[in-house]
Amino acid sequence: MKKAVIALAGMLMLGNVDAKAIDPVKENSESLVQEASVKEVVDKYIKASGGLDKIKGIKNMELVMETEIQGMKLIIKSVTDQENNRLLNLTEMNGNQVAKTVIKDSKGKMISMGQEKELTEDQLNSMRSQTFVFPELFYEELGYTVTYGGLQEVEGVSAHKLILKDANGMQTNDFYDAESGLKIMTESDVAGKINFKDYKEMDGITVPTKMIISNAMMPMPMEATVTSIVFNQELDDSLFE
Repeated sequence: MKKAVIALAGMLMLGNVDAKAIDPVKENSESLVQEASVKEVVDKYIKASGGLDKIKGIKNMELVMETEIQGMKLIIKSVTDQENNRLLNLTEMNGNQVAKTVIKDSKGKMISMGQEKELTEDQLNSMRSQTFVFPELFYEELGYTVTYGGLQEVEGVSAHKLILKDANGMQTNDFYDAESGLKIMTESDVAGKINFKDYKEMDGITVPTKMIISNAMMPMPMEATVTSIVFNQELDDSLFE
């Protein structure tokens, strides 16, 4: 799933000098293995999420989640208009808007505590993936460099690790359950760590209905529960104003 809600929220050492002279054939072979491994992980994830035809048929998605901070309820709404490259992220507390982010027409703005600020080009580049429901299908278009990081244990589950770097060099690590193929965790320096849990099928798409969000700015992990997901609805342009 896309990472619109994420904001809420290993190198090998060579043994000797001779080893630094990498054989071109070996280097090319390793590159092919990397590409194959990334494709295999993504293909299995897309199949587990509903299949390529179903995923490619997604034009937009509205996601609503609830969480609680110090006894106060937060409603997090995200609208991804993949068809028109638009995005809305809206956070409300006790019925009042506390934060809003809008991207449209290759521009973006953030509104917080009544203050509006235009997104910089670097910020827009880093948020481009959020205008896609399943950005895994758009790595090339997003300008991502993606490598396979091997198997790693995540909460007792064996998971494939994909290492993503965007055009700004910002790194994100995504983890996919080796058995089911579903994404179970994502982590980055900016967003912290998000665990995806309780997958359920909605309109033929398998999606997580619970997210555990942890980062340095939070005293403890925050649990967000999905209350509704709607795909391919008619979107009012006023949503993105």
